[in-house]
Amino acid sequence: MKRFALFPRAAALGLAVLTVGASTLLPTRIREVSKLVEEVRGRRFDSAVPASEIDPPALKKYLRNKLIDSFPAGPEESLKSLAVLGLIDPTPNLVDRLLDFYASQVIAFYDPEPRRFYVVRGGAAAETLEGGSGELAERLLFSHELTHALQDQSLRLDRRFKSLRDDGDRALALQCLLEGEATLVMVRVALKDLPGADEAAEEALTPLLSAGALEKANVPKNLPDFFVEQLFFPYVEGTAYVRRAVARGGWKEVDRLWDHPPVSTADILHDDEHRPAPVSDLLPQDGTRLAPPGFRFLYSDTIGEWAIRFLLRRSLSDEAASEAASGWRGDRIAFFTAGEKFVYLWRLRFESPGSAERFEKAMRSVKREAAPAVARSGADVLLSLGFQELPAIPGFPARPAVSRPASRG
Repeated sequence: MKRFALFPRAAALGLAVLTVGASTLLPTRIREVSKLVEEVRGRRFDSAVPASEIDPPALKKYLRNKLIDSFPAGPEESLKSLAVLGLIDPTPNLVDRLLDFYASQVIAFYDPEPRRFYVVRGGAAAETLEGGSGELAERLLFSHELTHALQDQSLRLDRRFKSLRDDGDRALALQCLLEGEATLVMVRVALKDLPGADEAAEEALTPLLSAGALEKANVPKNLPDFFVEQLFFPYVEGTAYVRRAVARGGWKEVDRLWDHPPVSTADILHDDEHRPAPVSDLLPQDGTRLAPPGFRFLYSDTIGEWAIRFLLRRSLSDEAASEAASGWRGDRIAFFTAGEKFVYLWRLRFESPGSAERFEKAMRSVKREAAPAVARSGADVLLSLGFQELPAIPGFPARPAVSRPASRG
């Protein structure tokens, strides 16, 4: 099973993919599986979930609109900014490649904007299931997606994710909570009528029903690894995060997380209940004030520990990358563009000057076409690409060495 994770802001498309398929959507099946979800989760739906079918051409159009809306700037500029930062390599026709991949995999999804459940009519993905396993697969898929509907009735997911458009890390953390909970409910629905099912059975079944068990070899080779890893993260780490919460306090602990969701991927990775909230005011809110002459402000975002780990892993070992990113306490990045040229300012804060120094050294070793200038002040690190002179930034009176702006055609 997979769900869209289209961009660092983890767009809340509410989509899930099951690699087996789904049978004909029937209102009676929605009601039946809704009852199972209520029994497992211990919460009731406020109202019945409306459901309908969608054909593949309409799905493709729908996905394109959702994908474009998920980007912080125009799609091409947003993707180029990821390449400039070093998260992906420049990839031609990447929007179309993403759309083709997602459309080929989607079988059913819950959309929080119209608050409706959809099943794709026909299509290659739906044809992969025939015979006796269809009912079980349908039950699993429906229970996962109906859990999203249950979440939406209380959390208003569309509104929440739109409020996080400029904080991709926080949005990805929320996605981990949502997908982790939906996956755990799905697992427990699968085990509900199984004689002798216990915690050990859940432990064994969970990896088989999460993205961690899917063969990544099935992902097209022309997709950057960043999108693939981001696709898997909420299922694998998010499910582990929710299972730990349930172990601490049952579903009431997850209810508490509904009221106080994780605020960063560092929360997901470290699961520290006493972890301080990340610092957010590291750059001025008005990004236009930071723009160098001749450039316009594009967008601001928070990259977060998970994406920083990924960036460092492109040049370092997993262990070294995780260690260098683990002291993260907050970051803000601002991108600017002038034609084909992209520049950025990225300020990060770490738990100590030692953690900041470790990250600084790691970043200096990252290989890329255009390396940013790096400066450190106490527990803060400032990276700048393409700036002749730095704007006024508290704590960084010195001007980092000039680095040339990146150009992406």
